[in-house]
Amino acid sequence: MSLYVYPLFEPLLYYTVSAKEVRPDMPTVPVLLPATSFVTKHTDGSVSLRKPRLPDHVRLRGADCGAYTATTRWNGAYRFTPLQYVQWLSSWHPQWASTFDLCCIEPDGSYPGPAEVKRRQRFTTEMAWYFWERMRQAEWCWCPSIQGFTMSELEQHAYELAPLIRAMHTYYSDPGWGEEEDGYHFRIGIGSLCRRLPSKTVHAIVQRVSSIIGPDISLHLWGTKLRFLQTPIQLRGALSLDTGAWNGLFGREHEARRHSGLTVVEYSWQISQPRYAHKIQQALDAPKQMLLFS
Repeated sequence: MSLYVYPLFEPLLYYTVSAKEVRPDMPTVPVLLPATSFVTKHTDGSVSLRKPRLPDHVRLRGADCGAYTATTRWNGAYRFTPLQYVQWLSSWHPQWASTFDLCCIEPDGSYPGPAEVKRRQRFTTEMAWYFWERMRQAEWCWCPSIQGFTMSELEQHAYELAPLIRAMHTYYSDPGWGEEEDGYHFRIGIGSLCRRLPSKTVHAIVQRVSSIIGPDISLHLWGTKLRFLQTPIQLRGALSLDTGAWNGLFGREHEARRHSGLTVVEYSWQISQPRYAHKIQQALDAPKQMLLFS
């Protein structure tokens, strides 16, 4: 029996860009747009999702349904419907989009409890099947997420979603699907990682999930940020990450921004983003110890 060794790739970082940060002169970087940032509430109580006006030169585009906001700020309920989400996606053409899910973490980073984790996992699984069965013909890849708080919970959810994940992989890897020049964008998210786990634990989770769903499945690590890349470990396998911390506007940086005379958005793109990109490149260039997916 031969061991499958997935090729080595550099992790791809997506910049989480809010509605107010979309600008015609933004740099050519991979972007992840959270739907929750584009919600408009109307006087009659209804909501809609504003069309993002991304410049044409920003071509690598991912969509986040906004699970963290829905879980921690909206009491676990989405304020827009799946149909509204699909219509919003159709207005700006991402290559991949997450299906509705709920994070297995509380606003303060604590454990929701096993019963609540199971409830949120059940919702996440049901919505992954919902989008797949009813909206499979979308022009982008649907990308479900594996959720859980502990390693065993993440493993259990990975096993639960594995049949769907393998079916989606077969569908999206067919040469007849999508535009060939657009590449292969299907991936599976691993959620509930932000702000709570050391990087070595995240690496262990990545290896374990990959061994369950298959090492040929690309992974996206929700909210893992720069420190994951700064650990002296290199994994085999296609990985992408996202960060909303790239603008650096917290703590003393607010004072620096005020002294600069730039607006918040100008400072974010002209000062913070190039500085963050430099740190990312330093992390990628640093020597790494190689780890293989088992």
